[in-house]
Amino acid sequence: MSKSVLYTSSPLLASKTPVWRSKFIVASIALGFAGLAGRAAYVQVFGNDFFQRQGEVRFARTLELPANRGRILDRNGLILASSVVAQSIWGIPEDVERDEAKLKELARLLSMPLQELNKKIEDEDKTFVWLKRQVDEPVAKQIAALGIKGIYQRREYKRKYPEGEAAAHVVGFTNVENIGQEGVELSFDKDLAGHAGSRRGRAGATGGWS
Repeated sequence: MSKSVLYTSSPLLASKTPVWRSKFIVASIALGFAGLAGRAAYVQVFGNDFFQRQGEVRFARTLELPANRGRILDRNGLILASSVVAQSIWGIPEDVERDEAKLKELARLLSMPLQELNKKIEDEDKTFVWLKRQVDEPVAKQIAALGIKGIYQRREYKRKYPEGEAAAHVVGFTNVENIGQEGVELSFDKDLAGHAGSRRGRAGATGGWS
């Protein structure tokens, strides 16, 4: 037969807890909540601009959209210089998918050693890195087909000279930035260059770019 126990008569419960201890615990909890409230106020109100900028730096990019450089014709309408589409390949190191087979194929398409490609994408302190400028359109399509996360393309233009060396001394040439260096390309650079635009993009949660 069990014997009933009166908890009110327990020596442990009968002992009185010091008042200062209860006050200390309550004060500590209140202080903790006050600290959290203060931090929340700082992040949401006083330091909001700073944290907004930090978020933009990590997820947003502004890409320049170069203008299509004008053609150069002779007096008979023969094309001496024109621009063709050439995609430039770039990436975000921290987002690049580390698939060895895909990266090996990417290095082959870019005509660079795999070690050099890995060196470019392993620097996670950078938020933007060029892999190769102005690749041919068929190559760009093969790179896109690989579907490597963190690797993107930017539409650019490169100069094409149908008459080649025969007119080079008159027409001149441009550099990789499509800026005239010699001849007509240099003399009429401002007229040929046009006005570049820009595009503001944001990296999505799934690695996409919009």
